[in-house]
Amino acid sequence: MLLTRADQVPVEIVHQTGKVWWLVPEGSMRDETEGASFFDFISEFTLEPGTQLEPHYHDTYEFYYVVAGEAVMQVEDEAHIVRPGDLITIPRNARHSIWPTDGNTIRCVCVATSFQARGERFIPCDLPRVEPAPRPFG
Repeated sequence: MLLTRADQVPVEIVHQTGKVWWLVPEGSMRDETEGASFFDFISEFTLEPGTQLEPHYHDTYEFYYVVAGEAVMQVEDEAHIVRPGDLITIPRNARHSIWPTDGNTIRCVCVATSFQARGERFIPCDLPRVEPAPRPFG
């Protein structure tokens, strides 16, 4: 068993503004899980008000589970307001970013399974903002 807490692991700044705590470090389970893809990581991250996660993409399925705060999540040309309890599924190679709404810090748990070659991480990109669509539920 591995018992991990975000307040017991080092913080890393990723995508210029995101504070990330690698609960299962990136790539640490690659050898044990590699096949067509591999289990890449579990992390917790925060974004402070007025910041935005650097738009980027990677050959990875990524899942963000919102724990606290409210934000706009954009995947390609679709955006939604996200709130605690929401799970966002980000497809492979989809450009994406997230930014807090006014005055909120957003905190999410992120889980990823990857198809990337060793040493590959993410590729920064342009992602023009779009207006958030109405939420599909309350």
